[in-house]
Amino acid sequence: MKREIPYYQCLAVLIFMSASLLINIIFFKKPVYLGLIIGIVTAFIISIINGYKINQIFKMMYKGVFKNIKIILIYSMIGILIGIWKVGGVIPAILYYSFGIINKNIFLLSSFIISTIVGLLMGTSSGTVSTVGIVLVGLGHSMGFPPKAIAGAVVSGAFFGDRSSPISGMLNVVSSLTETEVNNNFTYLWRTMSFGIISASIFYAVVGLQIKGVGTGLDLAQEYKSLIIDVFEISPWLMLPPIILICFPIFKVPIVYALMIAIAFSSSFAIFHQNISFSELFKSSIFGYAPSIPKQYNTVLAGGGLLSLKTMLIVLICATALNGIFEGTKMITTIAKPFLRGIKEPKSLQLFTIAFSISSAVFLCNQLMSVIVPVGVLKEKYKKMGIDNKVFALLISDSGVMVSAIIPWSVAALTPSIFMGVSVLDFMPYAFLSYIMPIITLVGIFLTTSKTNNTKLKGDLWINK
Repeated sequence: MKREIPYYQCLAVLIFMSASLLINIIFFKKPVYLGLIIGIVTAFIISIINGYKINQIFKMMYKGVFKNIKIILIYSMIGILIGIWKVGGVIPAILYYSFGIINKNIFLLSSFIISTIVGLLMGTSSGTVSTVGIVLVGLGHSMGFPPKAIAGAVVSGAFFGDRSSPISGMLNVVSSLTETEVNNNFTYLWRTMSFGIISASIFYAVVGLQIKGVGTGLDLAQEYKSLIIDVFEISPWLMLPPIILICFPIFKVPIVYALMIAIAFSSSFAIFHQNISFSELFKSSIFGYAPSIPKQYNTVLAGGGLLSLKTMLIVLICATALNGIFEGTKMITTIAKPFLRGIKEPKSLQLFTIAFSISSAVFLCNQLMSVIVPVGVLKEKYKKMGIDNKVFALLISDSGVMVSAIIPWSVAALTPSIFMGVSVLDFMPYAFLSYIMPIITLVGIFLTTSKTNNTKLKGDLWINK
């Protein structure tokens, strides 16, 4: 007969899984989903020991995955769209015009602005660092700027896209799990991000003035621009597909339909503007774009496609299946219960949410888990206190989602590190946006007046309605 799983066993599952993830990532350098699979097996065994039947546990796993099937679909469509954008010249056009606004006198600030724009248009941190990030670090290094500073600025902009872009898989995960609308969150999350962007711009402008480059040319950027023109037919019209996609939230178009329209529209652009055959378009949408260009440029312009996200999709399936077990057996709730007992008012719950999300990112080594675990444990508490779920979404977005970029053993931080060839510890001090977002949100919470269950921040930073 099933019973409540003892506290020490729940804690043992969490510790064992965290240790497995760390060892797997740091020493064996294997995909993160292997550590999650170990976590699933461990949770499975503990559940059986405590009286849960095998079919019950499988139902929990199925429920965890099925209720997030929309997110899996969105990630898949994003991968397909990126492949189409690469072969169709959209992403090359974004890079081409981005390189045109590089200013060697404010190179660090330029790098942040460019990465922010590209991150918003692409909606993926890995896509941003693997394209414009690689070029900016190489260009900055050739001009005498320290790669760690440039990499930090790129990471800030890239994770801005992860957090805020309407086509970001992470924003859609947060929105889906907190039962909020992506379209509403896209505008709502700017209430804190606007302060973050301004603060980060000042930071990079000031720090950039202290760093003196020795180079005088922008040869690498010009090389890429020349290569892009040789391979693609570049025109401002190619900026239309991402701009239209970003505008969809204004008109409340559901993200799945928006992505479907974007895929159809971008495919037409690729076929008629770049003279791409349907077979080549289909191949790029599934397997990624493979241009016939010199190897040293291939990393920036190649890639995308559905299969490029296969690891992320497996991680998502494993994470949601594991969370299904956690929710069904209440393992994480049991661990958090001593802390939750002391939470009596909204401010305490919001502070705990930030700490819990960051802790999940630290111990579970994964950006996704910094969203999935806190939501599974705290969602009912938010409902009981009458706090708008948009606040919940904002708190998680500003904490675990952003801080994951500077946790040295997190996959979210290791990915840009590998692409740009700069260690996490080196670029960490310069990834300013990942530090400032939790601080901005904490300041907002401490300015909160909570005389009722509804929370209103002074200065109208956010209002529950």
